Amino acid sequence: MAFIEAGSSFPPENWAYWFRKWREWEAWYSGDPQQLLELYSSIDLYPDTETGRFWARLEKEERQTGVHIPAAGDIAATSSNLLFAEMPKIEYDEAAKNSGDRISMFIKENGLLQKLLEAAELAAALSGVFLKLDIEPDLVKIPILTCILPSQAFPTFWRDRLSEVLFYRVVKETQGGERVWRLFENRSRDNGYLLIEYRLYRGTKVKIGREVDMESIEETKYLKLEDIRYKMEGLGCVYVPNMRPNRLDPNSPMGINDFDSVISLMDSLDFTWSSLIRDIEMGLAQVLIDQEILDINSKFNKFQKAFVKLKLAPWRLGGESIKPIEQVQFDIRVEQHLKACESLFTQIVTQSGYSAQTFGLNIDGKAESGTALRIRERKSLLTREKKGRYWQPALASLFMQMQQMDIQSNLSTSYKPQEVTITLEDSIIIDPKDVSETIRNLEQAKTVSTYSKVKRLNPEWEETAIEEEVDKILKEQGINDLPFENTNKTEVTDE
Repeated sequence: MAFIEAGSSFPPENWAYWFRKWREWEAWYSGDPQQLLELYSSIDLYPDTETGRFWARLEKEERQTGVHIPAAGDIAATSSNLLFAEMPKIEYDEAAKNSGDRISMFIKENGLLQKLLEAAELAAALSGVFLKLDIEPDLVKIPILTCILPSQAFPTFWRDRLSEVLFYRVVKETQGGERVWRLFENRSRDNGYLLIEYRLYRGTKVKIGREVDMESIEETKYLKLEDIRYKMEGLGCVYVPNMRPNRLDPNSPMGINDFDSVISLMDSLDFTWSSLIRDIEMGLAQVLIDQEILDINSKFNKFQKAFVKLKLAPWRLGGESIKPIEQVQFDIRVEQHLKACESLFTQIVTQSGYSAQTFGLNIDGKAESGTALRIRERKSLLTREKKGRYWQPALASLFMQMQQMDIQSNLSTSYKPQEVTITLEDSIIIDPKDVSETIRNLEQAKTVSTYSKVKRLNPEWEETAIEEEVDKILKEQGINDLPFENTNKTEVTDE
């Protein structure tokens, strides 16, 4: 895409639709009802929602009664936990000269697990995420990893692969958006090199404006940014889609978020929950009092108990059957509302690709693990596996690019970059009883070796520990006095 043309609209017309979607997804993900109110009050952006969404129909004086259940944020956080509740298994040669130490340092200095949890949650909420590498020697002597939102980038894909990307961020804003400074960073390929270019534009909220000097404002002056080239693969970043295909645009290589298809259901959930809260409010014992007996300010506090001495003679003399005070209390339909909310929430998580049990629904007091839990949470696990297939190659590429950028930027001495294999860990706790039963059945069928039994029972053990345990077992059973490494060898002789 290169840089956006000076004076053009922002966002560019071909990205306007996605920027509206990202804004909507961000509002639901935030869990902030005020953002939802402001979003659906923007009739110019969402003209069809005025008579549709619950949040669009709330009048100004009624907005304080609207209650929001942050289902979108819960879905995104659950997706992240399913993927990275445990640190993924990162396999590489730790003893390799320089590269092993640099990979270990990259993992440690960037707090990789926390960064992956953050990135996975953002991807689930906003359709994808960019993992970007930067060089900042004054901060840390290793490439820095940051998460970039889809709404902060304009990517270009070729054959479904990221071939160029333009990042941006607002660095300064004055006069309520009348003046906006945007810093752009374009990453592209140039004859085997990664080319990183920076530009600063001064415009408005809806216009790019014109290019200005980096030193024109303090916010960019101290950064001392200069265009740079690295002889390396990739763009120094990777894009991880949440899931494909993108149902809003099946031809797009961009991902789709988890909850776009259930926004109407989440809106109905908020409507139902708000209705329950209104029922509770209306269910407070109300006292209807004739205006003649109100206080001097003609006000009555519904939370205040009314114990007032009254002169009832005028009503009696009039001969009318009038109750000057009457108590009113409405029914609170708690059970009906809760059933409706539970049904809506179940539909929301199911259509988002997860099992209801993952969110604590329909468990009936059962505490399960292993095989039983896998059966009940199969849909969540399938969604996790699908997402994991996008993360594994992206992270492997990220590690390779990190090593190349590490060398090219002179942060480290030259070394041979090595391939890194990523395996996502299983988030389901395995029941030892299930494992024991499986091993017993295999042993009875004589289809498993002692080595396989030990490894299956202790998957977290190192290879040396497994071999030592097998050797001990064989010796105790008196099967073989030879060390473990010889037990699986078969002597072949010529007859």
